[in-house]
Amino acid sequence: MLKNKLAVLFIMVFCLSVGQAFGQDAKAEKLKACGTKEVNYKASTDKKQHPMPAAPADKALIYVLRPTIFGMKIHSKLAVDGEWKGVNRGKTYFFFTVEPGERYFCSESENQDYLKLTVEAGKTYYLQQKVEFGVWKARTNLVVMTEEQGKKKLEDVHLSVFEEKQK
Repeated sequence: MLKNKLAVLFIMVFCLSVGQAFGQDAKAEKLKACGTKEVNYKASTDKKQHPMPAAPADKALIYVLRPTIFGMKIHSKLAVDGEWKGVNRGKTYFFFTVEPGERYFCSESENQDYLKLTVEAGKTYYLQQKVEFGVWKARTNLVVMTEEQGKKKLEDVHLSVFEEKQK
């Protein structure tokens, strides 16, 4: 009986420590993606321009799309490796380049969602900031799209124009 109790206690302690280790890894990845800096953007939509550059040979090109009209005016910001790159609202997109390698992406609205992605020079990647119902405003869910999905959705969105608000 005592052996059984000790075995159960050992298993509980082991599971708790493993769970904490994984939780710490997740927190570290989220910090790498989102960073600690606060940023607010003033955003508008440019319906006249629709730039779609190709990836340069030495960097990866990242398109960030929010192709739905749901939560139209709610901002969904995006950071890479802790640096904020831009913001989308409903039916908008923006793009930027990054150095090749392992990158941590963070989408923020009511919540923060992040993902780790290894990008290659000369390639184009499409990220979607999905929108879901939240408590106070729209929640975000960041997903990688296929090239086919990204190109198709890119046809139906407008350029996000933004600037950082000064405090």
